[in-house]
Amino acid sequence: MSGPPPARPARAGGPPPWLWLTLVLFLADAPALIAQTFGVGSGLGQVGGADRVLFVIAMLGLVQLLPLFFVLAAVLAIFAPRVRCHFVERRYGLLPPDDPLIAPPKSAPWTGPSPAPGEVPAPHFQDQIAAFLNDHAPGTQLRLSTQSSLSARVYPGSWRVTRVGVFAPFVHLWETDVEAARVVLLHELGHLRRGEQHVAGLGSPFTALVRVWPYVLAGLVVVPVTLLFVTGYATAPLALAQVVLVLFGVPKALLLVIAALWSAELAADRFAARAAGPDTLVRVLRHLEDGDRSGLARLYHPPVRLRIWFASRAESVGAQLLLTLLWPSALLGQLLLAVLGAVPAYVLLGATLDRATSEVLAMAHEALTAQPAWWLTLAVALVWLLVTRIRSRRGGRPASDRSSIVYATAVLFPAVVLLVGLLPLVSRPTGDLYADAGEGQSASTESPRAGEGGAGRTSTTCPSPSAPPAPSRPEGLPTFRTGSGTASNGSASPPVPRTFRTLTVTSVEPLTGSASQAQDFGDRLRRARWTLHSDGSLTADPAEIPTLRTTDVNDTTRWLTGQRTGHTDVSTTTTWLEARLVVDAGRPPRLDLVRAATQAMRAVVNCQEFTSTSSTAMRLSLTLSAQ
Repeated sequence: MSGPPPARPARAGGPPPWLWLTLVLFLADAPALIAQTFGVGSGLGQVGGADRVLFVIAMLGLVQLLPLFFVLAAVLAIFAPRVRCHFVERRYGLLPPDDPLIAPPKSAPWTGPSPAPGEVPAPHFQDQIAAFLNDHAPGTQLRLSTQSSLSARVYPGSWRVTRVGVFAPFVHLWETDVEAARVVLLHELGHLRRGEQHVAGLGSPFTALVRVWPYVLAGLVVVPVTLLFVTGYATAPLALAQVVLVLFGVPKALLLVIAALWSAELAADRFAARAAGPDTLVRVLRHLEDGDRSGLARLYHPPVRLRIWFASRAESVGAQLLLTLLWPSALLGQLLLAVLGAVPAYVLLGATLDRATSEVLAMAHEALTAQPAWWLTLAVALVWLLVTRIRSRRGGRPASDRSSIVYATAVLFPAVVLLVGLLPLVSRPTGDLYADAGEGQSASTESPRAGEGGAGRTSTTCPSPSAPPAPSRPEGLPTFRTGSGTASNGSASPPVPRTFRTLTVTSVEPLTGSASQAQDFGDRLRRARWTLHSDGSLTADPAEIPTLRTTDVNDTTRWLTGQRTGHTDVSTTTTWLEARLVVDAGRPPRLDLVRAATQAMRAVVNCQEFTSTSSTAMRLSLTLSAQ
């Protein structure tokens, strides 16, 4: 069973360095995502009234920012491998073989089969594993852990040193099926030969991104969107459009990362299959108990059935095409997801389906050449082809261990995509995208951009967040005013200053918007304090009620009106109030109100510009008590 170790395998040509290209594309995306944070922060502290919509949009914007944080962590891990090594070894309890906690006693007897007379006892399993690693990758250091969560993983110890951590399940495998254990190590060494331990491997931020994404989705998407529905603001077009974009953006953000990780895993399987034979690898894939194979592990590891199929056909043209084209296909899939998300978002913002489809397809066509993703893919494929052939000739090996079809397809795939982008196949429709939109909503023609293929955004300058102009007063509001409605300051004596307090809210009637919005405003007025001043103005505590000025007055009734406009970094909200104060001897004072509020919002999310207008109106009647 122990047998001599297999000879060191010849270098197996892997796919282009898609994992590194993914990192580069995300870094190219960083400026647009950082600019987006200025539009996100203003909404996080606003959760009341119509500002809930802005709050939800800000939370959804954070979801799109999170991949950048993991990519920046991955960059820091590359430039600080010792920090990552320290974290990994503390997290998983990895120790050197000579550590007193795990090193075998020097006087410990050999527990294996008794050696024949004159035969040297077999070395301890730690020495066997270390010797195997040193034979196939000189300088690789071994670390051991008693944890049972993993089998074996590679990770960087420093810039020039790589370590392989083995866990309790692997030690058991080595003692029971050494051939299978060697295949597991060869798989990890396949990552090492391509330098992937600096980006992937144990403690990789890329893997962590895939691990935490379901929790991010629940915390930053499901919870705020549920809040939007519960509070009655789910019909806000801007919020719904952003929800659609994020729901399509979640798989879009992960697609390239998963494709890059899958490509790296399959390439490592190919290395192991060439070294130990495909039959052994297939047996390991079928029987090896890997404690890291949870539901989420299926995202950053290919499905076992796919790995078995690939291992048994690793040298076939079909398997090599899969290995080479998996990542570019994911790049094309990103563009498709962007189109599928942008069309309904445009429709929610007021565009017709035909007009939205034409606009999105035109932007997607422009994005093929306007963004760097496909140009970089073509450049990487060409350099990969050149470097592979040069290495083969210097090593005295055949010009290629791949079919020429694979190399030609790897270059032609991005080249054909770029050619489609350069040809005048699709043109942007003329005219206003929202020409048929309703009066209550509008959007600029810069949103949402479907052409976000790859991790990069559009090459145009990201719009700066700014508040829109004040909205106009909604039409058709009821009024309490009678007569000419002109002020009577000259004919009426100044009122005696008085103070009132809300006794009860006798009625709440929504005119536009939801009933819960009207009820929420009525609840805030239940303990309001009202002051009628000598100049005829009426003020309220809470201060969210604008100052009301008298326009007409008779013996028992006073008609008042007020207006207030507030601004944030991305929105302008104007509130109008008409009031009728009735103070009749022998009856409690009564205050009737008609309140309308219109919020015009201009948000720049993910370098996409949206404008939207939403209005609410309600009628209330309050019974007051004189103080």
